[in-house]
Amino acid sequence: MGVPVPRIGLLLALLLTASGARAQTDLFGPDTLHGLADIRLTSGDGERGFLAGGFGKTGRTDNGLSLQDLALEWKPHLGFAVSAVVSADYQPQLTPRLDWNEAYLKLKAPPSRLGRVQGRFGLFYPPVSMEHEGVAWSDPDMLSASAINSWIGEEVKVTGVEASLTRSLGAHEVTATGGVFGWNDTAGTLLTFRGWALHGVRTGAHTEFALPPLSAFMTPRQDEDTYPVLELDGRPGYYGRLEWRPPAPVVLNATFYDNGGNRTAVQDHQWAWETRFLNLGARWDVSETVRLQAQALNGETLMGFKRKGEIWVDVGFRSAYLLLQKRVGEDMVSARLDAFEVNDRTLQAIDNNDETGWAAALAWRHRLSPHAALVTEALHVTSDRPSRAYGRVAPHQDQTVVQSALRLSF
Repeated sequence: MGVPVPRIGLLLALLLTASGARAQTDLFGPDTLHGLADIRLTSGDGERGFLAGGFGKTGRTDNGLSLQDLALEWKPHLGFAVSAVVSADYQPQLTPRLDWNEAYLKLKAPPSRLGRVQGRFGLFYPPVSMEHEGVAWSDPDMLSASAINSWIGEEVKVTGVEASLTRSLGAHEVTATGGVFGWNDTAGTLLTFRGWALHGVRTGAHTEFALPPLSAFMTPRQDEDTYPVLELDGRPGYYGRLEWRPPAPVVLNATFYDNGGNRTAVQDHQWAWETRFLNLGARWDVSETVRLQAQALNGETLMGFKRKGEIWVDVGFRSAYLLLQKRVGEDMVSARLDAFEVNDRTLQAIDNNDETGWAAALAWRHRLSPHAALVTEALHVTSDRPSRAYGRVAPHQDQTVVQSALRLSF
């Protein structure tokens, strides 16, 4: 399941064809290839992690030394109008281990009185995260993302078309972005049955996640695995985003997403979830060395038929975080506080997916050289989730993970 490889192969073929007579260095020059390696030492406690089919809230699979991630990103330039982004990830904790991350063409129109117009099409993440600004959609400063953007990295990857217009209004700059997409019908599955999590995992075109133990009601209806990049109902989804950059060192944005899912479309017990959310984001550069950033997301997801007048799954979800960063020389110190909640609005007596929790993280990125950094992070998560009883685990759980990663890049 997932996005068929030929679709990405077709995109690559279009890219190579579009190069025409351009010099080879425009495709494979030193500025077009970027890579990242993450070698990590981990120590943690708490319940079985979600990557191993549990309810755990972190990406920890085991303690000790491990290769966490290898990423390669290709950004060829074909003149002013056409460029591309193609990235692949090797993440040993996922299935499959090696997969496409993003693959899309970027098109840019010449400057005009209307403003700056550009677009992209292919496989990509919608513009929601304010944390993933590194190579291959990675977070350069921390080892775990917020609950919001960890979920975006898991379940909100689309195959579609996006266009944006940026216009200056005096000293202000406003960007409007819209996208139409498919292959994201199952968004909401993992968030409903596992709840929120905080980690650095990035789903690929073919990634499958094992779900934690399900209720007796849901076990015969839902497959034990979920595939985030999947088309089931033939209906498009859409999103829209507005970003405002005033003269002050502030960025404000709002994004609305709706996957257009038909909640009763099903294939091999994989369901098209009806998922929508509103995300608000803000960033304030307090000084040249201090940044304050926040996001808040509120949404809902529904799945299945009605039972005694109630839909099988109808949950609301919300989360918010506040991130404070301080640059010290060439180092970066980051502190983040998260709060999250899932509110099950139906059939709680037989399939309770309620959840409340919070998390705190402190990270230090120390620059060793232009191509190496040491990132150390402590993460604590506290959560209450009644459905843990389906796996014979206490509803209240605390988890603490301390990690140190050597990150090599080029």
